[in-house]
Amino acid sequence: MSGYRVGIDIGGTFTDAVVVDDEGHIEIFKDPSTPHDPSIGLMNCIRKAASFYGHPFGDFLGRIEILVHGTTVATNTMIQYKGAKTGLITTKGFRDALEMFRAHKNDIWNLSEARPPMIVPRYLRVGVRERIAWDGEVIEALDEREVREAARYLRDQGVISVAACTLFSYVNDTHEEQIGEIIRQEWPEAHVSLSSDVLRQIREFERTSTTVVNAYVSPVLGSYLANLKAQLKESGLPRDFLVTESNGGVMSADYAIGHGVTTLLSGPSAGAVGGRFFSEILGIKDLIITDMGGTSFDVTLIKDGDFSITLDGWVSGYRIAIPSIDIHTVGAGGGSLAHIDEGGLLKVGPLSAGAVPGPACYGRGGTRPAVTDANLVLGYLNPDFFLGGEMRLDARTAREAITRHIAEPLDIDVVKAAHGIFSVVNSNMADAIRVVSLERGHDPRECALVAAGGAGPVHASMLAREVGIGRIIVPMAASVFCALGMLESDLKHDYVRTMKGVLSQLDWETTRSLVDQLETEGKRTLEDEGVPPERIRMERFMDMRYVGQHHEVTVGVPGGWLGPEAAPAIAEAFHQVHERLYTYSEPGNEIEVVNLRVTAIGEVPKTPLASAPETGPDASASFKGRRDAYFVEAGGLVPTALYDGHRLRPGNTVEGPAIIEMVTTSVVLFPKDVARLDRYGNVLVEVAQNG
Repeated sequence: MSGYRVGIDIGGTFTDAVVVDDEGHIEIFKDPSTPHDPSIGLMNCIRKAASFYGHPFGDFLGRIEILVHGTTVATNTMIQYKGAKTGLITTKGFRDALEMFRAHKNDIWNLSEARPPMIVPRYLRVGVRERIAWDGEVIEALDEREVREAARYLRDQGVISVAACTLFSYVNDTHEEQIGEIIRQEWPEAHVSLSSDVLRQIREFERTSTTVVNAYVSPVLGSYLANLKAQLKESGLPRDFLVTESNGGVMSADYAIGHGVTTLLSGPSAGAVGGRFFSEILGIKDLIITDMGGTSFDVTLIKDGDFSITLDGWVSGYRIAIPSIDIHTVGAGGGSLAHIDEGGLLKVGPLSAGAVPGPACYGRGGTRPAVTDANLVLGYLNPDFFLGGEMRLDARTAREAITRHIAEPLDIDVVKAAHGIFSVVNSNMADAIRVVSLERGHDPRECALVAAGGAGPVHASMLAREVGIGRIIVPMAASVFCALGMLESDLKHDYVRTMKGVLSQLDWETTRSLVDQLETEGKRTLEDEGVPPERIRMERFMDMRYVGQHHEVTVGVPGGWLGPEAAPAIAEAFHQVHERLYTYSEPGNEIEVVNLRVTAIGEVPKTPLASAPETGPDASASFKGRRDAYFVEAGGLVPTALYDGHRLRPGNTVEGPAIIEMVTTSVVLFPKDVARLDRYGNVLVEVAQNG
């Protein structure tokens, strides 16, 4: 019986599914997202796949060997501030740590800078008597009576989720564990998040913020995942599904239910994993991964075959100090709305038409022009072949929206207005590319540009020109790139313990003991998720800094070896990372270790992609005809060759101006661009930098 691997990513406009069979053949399925209940769009995609393969719905579910789900439920919960009513129990006298934000301001010169809404207002933050010293010594025992009173008070206030974060609990978690136990006794139905479970490391604000956010989003995510799990099991899925994490890994749905904070930055993380996968199979070590969907534009740098992990995450104004892939996101997608600002300038985004009503051309009631409307007016999209003809676009409505809101206010014709929208959104996305490359010391001209997302290949050539990139890769599953990347993700869990000490004088016995504890915890979690021992491995890291510095950097332990004889190699690794990040190092200075980290990895078998031998360059068999499309270099609207991307064969070559049309995306080739299909079905484009 044939089996299937399924990845499903829910975006702002479309829900994407990719299905890989036993022979490595990939099929793509899309359905409009259903924001009121994301599971509807997910189930619709699975039904489409079942129908395509000729199986009854339940039978198809029974054949699924692995199902990975990327969800934005937690992210949307934070963006909209619609989480569970949450309370905080902390050390008496410290309940305002969440609101003080380390006295940090994004703009120090802006006296009226708006602060994010308090997801736990002051009246729901309760201090209790207890005190643990910096070294873990109990100075004042926990007042259990006050904890019981706090639990009853929060329950009476309608709170359903409680965060607990006490001073120095990362050294000694005794009091937090007692708080958790008392809450469960007094209030069994409450959701409880302890900072010693969520983020056991130094820095009070970071621990408090991350723990509170986990308490705020986990009940919402948990309810969604529990309902989805029940639906899938009842319909015939014989095993648990996996959920993507911010760190580029996946976890079981059961684990995710209590760890919602780990999914907050997970949306585009699978795309970065997919980028690393393509880096390996194509033999290209330096890539800039771009994913332009309906709402956002995500950018990730792959350098020397891997992506970077950051601990400096922020979501909706709140610090999320968990490991996550370093991804830069801006509000630029096919649904991004164009408007004229108060100064008479054309702006695009960050507001989006979303899935409902969508761009004006969707014919679902949208009246304001979006990027997709502009692409349609410019001739880049086929109104009769959107989603392979499953959804027809209304060019007249698109023109009317652009005319009313852009062309008439600027006193220009509708095509020039559409091109203005196209140019502005490209400029916004090019700036995002510069953030992950030039601003971090990397030359984008040394990288290839991976154009993913349904809208990405339409804009890729102009983006590459703006930042000086000469080569574009449009993956064979570009429009569902994140969904495909999910199938390349291993189960992954991060653990941290604070242990401060100078590297040259480190207590290595204590260090090894703490790391052993973390690895034992990681192994237990992976085994609970069904990972066999032979597929479990551990990676070790240290957060380090020069003595006297305030911020540290995370460094992989060379070979994983811990001991005095390993100190010189660890020090050299730190110097190299510091040099790369900050352009200098100080080998003569002492190095301080701050945190020990372990990443527990459960390896998942990778997707065996199918390939075919390359034939000749002649692409005439896939020629579809011509349509007027707009190219400044060619003088405006010109008859443009159209090619059926699904009839192209490996080795076929197409020269621009041309448009390669596929069911879920279109590759727009500007004048003098040259595209070739490789043996995996990827479209490789050589960009003409001078038009």
